[in-house]
Amino acid sequence: MRRETEAALSTLLTPDQTQVVFGEGNPDAPLMLVGEAPGPQEDREGRPFVGKSGQLLERVLTELGLDRSRDVWISNVVKVWPTRRQGRSLRTRPPNAAERQASWPFFEREVRLIRPKALLLLGGTAAKAVLGRSAVRMRDIRGKWLETPFGIPALVTYHPSYILRMQGMRPDEAERLLAEFRADVRAAAERAGLLAPIHTETTDAGAE
Repeated sequence: MRRETEAALSTLLTPDQTQVVFGEGNPDAPLMLVGEAPGPQEDREGRPFVGKSGQLLERVLTELGLDRSRDVWISNVVKVWPTRRQGRSLRTRPPNAAERQASWPFFEREVRLIRPKALLLLGGTAAKAVLGRSAVRMRDIRGKWLETPFGIPALVTYHPSYILRMQGMRPDEAERLLAEFRADVRAAAERAGLLAPIHTETTDAGAE
């Protein structure tokens, strides 16, 4: 499927883009992590989540005892870097309708081939696409399990890039977001059967 996806979506590439970026990880993984689209580093390397956002994601996975190549499948809804020129520089922009529509059939097939037990949707754009909604409010859906057209439960959380942006603007807020992000990743891993639920032990005050 990788070759078919790359061949079909290469028509979307402009001279400013390098390649189609397919998913990676364990194709038998019970948990699939879904982002919006590749960024500049992903475009260069041909792998999803290898930039700063990917480094934050991998750090959280490692802290939880998970390995990105063994335990999860990581992908994006849109398979090419959505970019625009600003002077001599290239900037990332939201995916346009053509990119979303061309990528969706291949993303849909990807999900059905992987057949994960749970989806973790990273950010509002990925959530809108997978849930089939025209708009979402993160504060209303973050951390909640929702139904998807695939019949696979999905948990919505922040995109790592949002946490990184907040670290430079509001460090205290970023710490809260990171804690919630870590909790969401753990919840998704538990739902997928990768981690055992944490049970809080209680003691009988009268037993002493």
